[in-house]
Amino acid sequence: MRSLLLIIILILFNACISTKNSTDQIADEKFELCSKINRERLISEYGPKGKLEYIQNIHSLLENSLIQEEYLNEITKKGYAELLNKAKLNLIKPEFFEKFKSELGFDPNLLFPKGNHSRCYDYLITNLNIIDENSWQYKFRDGYWKSEAYGFLSSDITELIKGLNEIPDEKFQMIMYRKVFLNIIYVHLN
Repeated sequence: MRSLLLIIILILFNACISTKNSTDQIADEKFELCSKINRERLISEYGPKGKLEYIQNIHSLLENSLIQEEYLNEITKKGYAELLNKAKLNLIKPEFFEKFKSELGFDPNLLFPKGNHSRCYDYLITNLNIIDENSWQYKFRDGYWKSEAYGFLSSDITELIKGLNEIPDEKFQMIMYRKVFLNIIYVHLN
């Protein structure tokens, strides 16, 4: 009898973990799809002129440039928090962005939309009801919104850093979850 009860408890426990993992995977896939659709829409509507591989990988290119110029020391939440603080203090020189545009051969401004990724979180939370208020995505979105209300890099960035820290480390290794910070930096400093 005891063995049967233990087996039932283990099955229920595994089912709960499996459901959470599949919901998290679905949220990742839907978020990535939403981001991709928004980027493709921007490209088709405004059509920045440039090499397609540059356009499709613009965030990675910006991140690599930030590393080369030693504004970004590591691709971690700590590294990005330091980068946001440098951006807040205007330690990223305007010449950096001019050099970045020159190396690309076009101005990628439209490829760094402000609020684009936040809208994808809203879509997952409000429209699809995939994410609940206890999820890291929900908490990140709230931090992002509060930071937006404060003017992002023009005032206190505490809420933005709090939102950043809500992202799990393994998720943060995916560029799709770092794009929002790269967008903020590019839009507000360029």
